[in-house]
Amino acid sequence: MRPVETFELVLALLVGVVALHWAARRLKLPPSTALLVGGGALAFIPGLPPVALDPELALVLFLPPLLMDGAYFTAFGRFRRHLPGILSLAVGAVVFTTLAVGVVAHWLVPGLPWAACFALGAIVSPPDAVSARAVLQGVSLPRRLSALVEGESLLNDATGWCCSASPSRRR
Repeated sequence: MRPVETFELVLALLVGVVALHWAARRLKLPPSTALLVGGGALAFIPGLPPVALDPELALVLFLPPLLMDGAYFTAFGRFRRHLPGILSLAVGAVVFTTLAVGVVAHWLVPGLPWAACFALGAIVSPPDAVSARAVLQGVSLPRRLSALVEGESLLNDATGWCCSASPSRRR
């Protein structure tokens, strides 16, 4: 894809996300549900050209605004107070899930190299910061548990990246 086409694609996707979010609010549905349905519908439209985004571009373009959204509403006093628990969840849970998914993937597909199995585990292990906040908005939880879940969702993407990045890319 040429850079102009990539830019146009990103703008079109952004307009689609805003439209789906607006429709979800009007229909009183969770925005994540509308985005899933919209993405699924987009996948079945015949004649669309294949879309290929550079992973580095996607990382730089999409991840910072999502994390900023989650960080903006975080109570940093509670975040600092519960930092040991948050770090144990952000690092421990992601590493454990990466290992578990890697072992299960290798068990299911024995021909798949171990590195690919663990890369798959690192991709699927960190939960989404935005979805954690969206779920917590509709549920009344104790403050400590809310701080742990929100803080863990902010830090686990970095852990997942460290688990999946090759040693030459870690700087």
